[in-house]
Amino acid sequence: MIRGIIALPLVLLWTLICGLIGLFLRIFFPAEKCVFWVAHFLWSPILFKLYGITIELNQIEKLPNLPAIYIANHSSQLDIAVVVKVIARGLFFVAKKELSKVPFLGQYMTVMGMIFVDRGNRERAIQSMNEAARKVVAGKNLVTFPEGTRSRNEVFSTFKKGSFVIAQKSNIPIVPIVIKGASKALVKGSFIARSTTIKVTIGEAIFPGDYPNLNPGELAQMVQEKMSAIHHGL
Repeated sequence: MIRGIIALPLVLLWTLICGLIGLFLRIFFPAEKCVFWVAHFLWSPILFKLYGITIELNQIEKLPNLPAIYIANHSSQLDIAVVVKVIARGLFFVAKKELSKVPFLGQYMTVMGMIFVDRGNRERAIQSMNEAARKVVAGKNLVTFPEGTRSRNEVFSTFKKGSFVIAQKSNIPIVPIVIKGASKALVKGSFIARSTTIKVTIGEAIFPGDYPNLNPGELAQMVQEKMSAIHHGL
């Protein structure tokens, strides 16, 4: 706890510095390269080192050599840092619209090509997910947290089907990322992280075309069940 209190201002400062580095690099390079270089190599490793958090990774299969939708369970504000740490790819995220109004963070996410979803407006939400689909088809890798909000005690909430609609339309591979322990490292509602181990399993890619009889909701349920089983085994 004491380490978390001491580390917090350093983490905030480091996050600001990395954001400025990313914005500078964006002048010269594509957004996905900037996100990859800064988030994977700089921001997340130092963040976890400052907090004394260890990432224990179990990768079942090699990542597909295709654009993919990376599906992760969500129980902590640390989940984004975990994902960019373990996935050595340029990534973009679908985020709730409210984040676009956060000073500096909103502008940074916009410049880096992140997509904001208005969960209170179904029509606009569909438009945002269609934009995400176009980016994936064009060769970008998407990360979504289909529970929609952070769960409590790492008990999976029902997966929303938006990501799975996108995947089914173009048979885009779905790569499950199962995170366990992030909610203990940073409890919901707290800003003080604890030194601990976060376990991560990257599952085998799931191709929607292999399940032609499932609709998006059923595909979402199947993936959730697979991920929940992996989570219980960690």
